[in-house]
Amino acid sequence: MSDITVMNQDEMRERIAVFEDQTPSQRLLITQGMPGFERDIYSIIGRGVSENAESRPAIADSSGFNVAYVGAEPGNGSAMHTHAEVEVFIPFSGQWAIYWNEGDGQEEVVLGPMDCISVPPHVMRSFRNVGTDYGHLMAIIAGTENAAVGRSQEVIEQAAAAGLKLDADGNLVEAAE
Repeated sequence: MSDITVMNQDEMRERIAVFEDQTPSQRLLITQGMPGFERDIYSIIGRGVSENAESRPAIADSSGFNVAYVGAEPGNGSAMHTHAEVEVFIPFSGQWAIYWNEGDGQEEVVLGPMDCISVPPHVMRSFRNVGTDYGHLMAIIAGTENAAVGRSQEVIEQAAAAGLKLDADGNLVEAAE
């Protein structure tokens, strides 16, 4: 079997993310400064979804998928957005409402710890901690590149009013810049 790779401890350490060593970001996406969308995002594997050019994941090699942990107080979560990739949500703690579609066609399901939902590409989606305590959710997104986020113009304008926007290259900057 020639497809077997042998790795030593030092090589494998580059592929380990110990949670207590991780630092959450409150400035990974333009929507994190908006009331109701404040959340901690931990980039665990790959850049996944990041509009901050300085973000560095704990494990850089994202062979086909990216993993992030999201922590939020009750009532907070993500604004409606879309990706060209599949996105999976798995709560670790708390109760999380996962929304899809916009307007009158919006749907919702509430998930608890270890439940799982896989949102197909190009479907508008969001999530919110609907529990009573700070909760954690894992997000897995397909792909090896930093996935682009699609948002409505209304969300982009609300983010700018809260102080953040994207530059011409899609990187997070202060709205005054």
